[in-house]
Amino acid sequence: MCDPAAASTTVVIEKFAFSPAEISAPVGARILFLNRDQAPHAVVGENVNGEVFHSQEHIEEDGTYSVELTTPGEIEFHCGVHSAMKGRITVSK
Repeated sequence: MCDPAAASTTVVIEKFAFSPAEISAPVGARILFLNRDQAPHAVVGENVNGEVFHSQEHIEEDGTYSVELTTPGEIEFHCGVHSAMKGRITVSK
């Protein structure tokens, strides 16, 4: 369950990059990915155990994808369409 007091962060996808690309957030926080590029993107997050989240469809221009962080640890994320686009989320208890 998401703590209403938990922070949320918006990650803007623009010029084929994530901004910010490095995020620290507590369990229960929500991350919103917002695509400002004309090109479609997809967001895939993985930790040491495998896939944590995956936008099922391409995120079109001005589209969003949101994920709630449920487990502490490191999550590496990347674009499922453009593999050079990468970032990291550090999730704390």
